[in-house]
Amino acid sequence: MVPAGVRLALRELWKEIKIARIVRKAAPKFKALWGKRGLRIQLGCGADLKPGWVNIDLITKLPVIDWDATPDTLFINHDLRRGLPLPGGTCAMIYSSHFFEHLGYNDAVALLHDCYRALQPGGVFRAALPDFRNVFKAYLRGDLDHFTLLDTFNLVPQLKPGTKTLTDYVSYCVYQHCEHKWIMDEEKMIVLLRDIGFKSPAVSEFRENVDPGSELRRSGSFYVEATK
Repeated sequence: MVPAGVRLALRELWKEIKIARIVRKAAPKFKALWGKRGLRIQLGCGADLKPGWVNIDLITKLPVIDWDATPDTLFINHDLRRGLPLPGGTCAMIYSSHFFEHLGYNDAVALLHDCYRALQPGGVFRAALPDFRNVFKAYLRGDLDHFTLLDTFNLVPQLKPGTKTLTDYVSYCVYQHCEHKWIMDEEKMIVLLRDIGFKSPAVSEFRENVDPGSELRRSGSFYVEATK
């Protein structure tokens, strides 16, 4: 009988082999962008493709989109732990919404460095990130109403009636079914961006023409923006 640890290691190995195949298939799409400038890139797009942008994520089920109606929209299935394979100085804007917390810390920092490299001078990096600060504030003041939207969308795991408490909402926000790898806040992101070399990293307001506008995403986000 194969030990459980070995089975787990083999599953992880097979998973990484499949990811490597996906990355190889993505190479020609990135190659086709070489020589272009002013690219707008969305990292970790999921199914939320931005029209007119290059949308990148690693997903098994490709998003459904009317490519004829949006010929200037591109989706590339790629593992961003392996970086952003575009020439330096080619992107006008790089954006992500609730993505960097899904990477390991070192992978996230490495990708931020790659974003800086890929941006053209004056290019903009912008990110929407989970607002853990307000989650913790709501917990400390015992504010259950702060988490109403999570119940509205049935996001918190179903528990035995009468056993759900504030900590269950906090656990969901922080860990999100073990998908979140690290916690950041406004100060942390600004420190990282400044250390990498970005100019004037700062907290930003919601931008309707860029940021997802759902009430759930807006209520649970903070925004940072910086230029190269």
